[in-house]
Amino acid sequence: MTILTPKLKKSELTRSALIEEGIQQLSAHGYHGTGIKQVLDAVKVPKGSFYNYFSSKESYVADIIVEYNHQALVMFDEFVGQSELPALEQLKAIYAYMLNKFSDNSCQKGCLIGSIAAEIGNTFELCQKAMQASVDDWLLRLNTLVSKGQAEGTIRTDIPSNDLAELIWSAWEGSLIKMKMDGDIHSPKKIIFLTLETLLKP
Repeated sequence: MTILTPKLKKSELTRSALIEEGIQQLSAHGYHGTGIKQVLDAVKVPKGSFYNYFSSKESYVADIIVEYNHQALVMFDEFVGQSELPALEQLKAIYAYMLNKFSDNSCQKGCLIGSIAAEIGNTFELCQKAMQASVDDWLLRLNTLVSKGQAEGTIRTDIPSNDLAELIWSAWEGSLIKMKMDGDIHSPKKIIFLTLETLLKP
C-alpha cells in the first residue's frame, strides 16, 4: 500500500522558503545586515505579505534560529544513532565534518546561532530565548557523548561531564569567530584538536 504524504499548503511552502532564505542571508550578512526586502525579493514574495507569516523581524529571526538548529540536530542525531564509533571518536568525526562544511563556504559562514549571539547578544528577547534553547539542546547532546566517553575510559572523569560539554561548545564557537576573521579553518582545527586530544584526555 502506498502512503501518500500530505501536500504542504502554499502558505506553508512560502513560509518555509522565507525561513530557508533567511538562513542563507543571516549566515552571510548577520542580523542587522539582513533586510526583510532582500529576503522577500529573493523568494519573490510581495512586501505586504511578510506579516502574514511573521509578526516582526525579531520573531522571523527567532523562527529561523529554531529551524536552523533543528536541521543541524537532525544530522547530529542521525550520525550518532548510526555510528558504532566510541564516543570520543564520534566527537572528532562530527567536528571534522563541520570543519569541511565551513571550508567549502570559504569560511565566511560560521555557526549562525553563534554569529547572531555575538552581534545582538540579549538585545531581542525572542531571539535570546531561541538561542538559549538551541545551546541547551547542543549541551545536552554533548554531555551525553562526554558521559559515554567517560564510561569508556577515553575522557577524563575528574571534571563533570556537563562542564566538559560546555568547554567543548565554548571553545568551538569562539574558534569560529577567528575562522571568519582569518578566512581559513586553521584556528578551529587547532582548538578542537587541543580540546579533544589534550584537555579531555584522562
